[in-house]
Amino acid sequence: MNKSLALSATGLLLLVGACSDNSEVNEQVTLDNNDISSELGNEPNEPNEIEDVSNQPEENEVELSFEDPGVPYIPTTMEEVLNFPAGEFEGVDPNESEDFAEVLSTMPELSEEASAEDLETYVTHLATLVAPAYPDPRLLANRWDQLSFLAPNEDGELGPEVAELNVEILLDASGSMRDELEGTDKMTIAKEAIDGFVSELPEEANVALRVYGHIGEDSELSCATIDRVYDLQPYEEGAFTDALGSVEANGWTPLAHAIETTSDDYRQGSEDATNMIVVVSDGMDTCGGDPVAAVEELSELNVTPIISIIGFDVPADEQGQLRDMARAASSSFATADDQSQLIAELDRNLEIAQAWTMFEIESFREIEQARIDQNGDVLQERNEWRGKTQEENGHMFTVIDYLMEEGKIDQAHYSDMRHLVSDRASAAYDIGEEVYGALYDANIENRDRLLEELDELIDQKDNN
Repeated sequence: MNKSLALSATGLLLLVGACSDNSEVNEQVTLDNNDISSELGNEPNEPNEIEDVSNQPEENEVELSFEDPGVPYIPTTMEEVLNFPAGEFEGVDPNESEDFAEVLSTMPELSEEASAEDLETYVTHLATLVAPAYPDPRLLANRWDQLSFLAPNEDGELGPEVAELNVEILLDASGSMRDELEGTDKMTIAKEAIDGFVSELPEEANVALRVYGHIGEDSELSCATIDRVYDLQPYEEGAFTDALGSVEANGWTPLAHAIETTSDDYRQGSEDATNMIVVVSDGMDTCGGDPVAAVEELSELNVTPIISIIGFDVPADEQGQLRDMARAASSSFATADDQSQLIAELDRNLEIAQAWTMFEIESFREIEQARIDQNGDVLQERNEWRGKTQEENGHMFTVIDYLMEEGKIDQAHYSDMRHLVSDRASAAYDIGEEVYGALYDANIENRDRLLEELDELIDQKDNN
């Protein structure tokens, strides 16, 4: 015999169902509350308390509660694209990743009555899992500023009066630099690239190597230890190679503290020197410091350092802090995912270092070459931006397909979500076209202005 009980406002409805070989009997009996009060443990005439469920969600209704990314899903400005958080699972197929599939399994099922706002909230959260880190055009412009010495200065001379050139490398030696990349550990790759970079610097350059994270086991000691293993001095191949070779990847990442100690060393530096600071790091500060504030302070010193930040094999969702550092210091930022890219980024810094000592040579050719190189930078980064929009669009489609197959969304939701994803991709694409188009035009205008100023300068000298 099966029994089920259902409470009504006036009494208890008892449904009794019994089955026999020849017939099915359904008997319905309605009892007054007073008749069953003793069975329920209540005094006669005392009404039962019934839970008010009128304001509670229905059984299949799910309240969506996700962390707000702080920017709209459909961007209208470059800032909104850049400030959308990069996802932990950028480029990861949930069909091939147990970790990603497990995260998606926690996504609630959308009810048929889900509103347009619910759908956008749902899709926005998915995007925070997979969105790529877009290149920041402002950092490209910062790199151009580092080459602005090609313009005549206030005294009508090409480039600054350079008393000395100082180049310091800040190398991340935290434990993650032991991770394997292309068949070897990242520290070995970084050492080889840095060794090659330093050996090609102008002969008159002074060089320094500062390392952090090389002390392991104890976090307090690791976070407090920053060592200049090669003091600022002329480059001597054997001594520098030995110092670099002695560094082992071990501990935490006191990036902020490393920059602070660099500021301390340069605080009393000569204003006549050109100071280049090259940071090579594979991740964020893990010691509770504020590297953004630290690098901003460094950039404001009277020595006016040229700061370059290279993120070496940094996951997309961890690049934000390094990008913020570059913005705060008006410096350049680039990512390098393998050895060849790391060497290429160091070579960019090498070009700057060499140009600071050669600015008076063939000035017209230098200006024209700078324009060509910078136009190439614009086109390359514009293509990267385009690729990011296509990558995010395709990846989001893959995730939505997966959720459809898992029964998290229905056909109507599926179609609406794809439209939302396409709208975001189109908006981000258009923003990139506008920004990089403006950069390209600005580079042409800047080249024409520099050539005009150079012509005027030469005419003045001829007349004298």
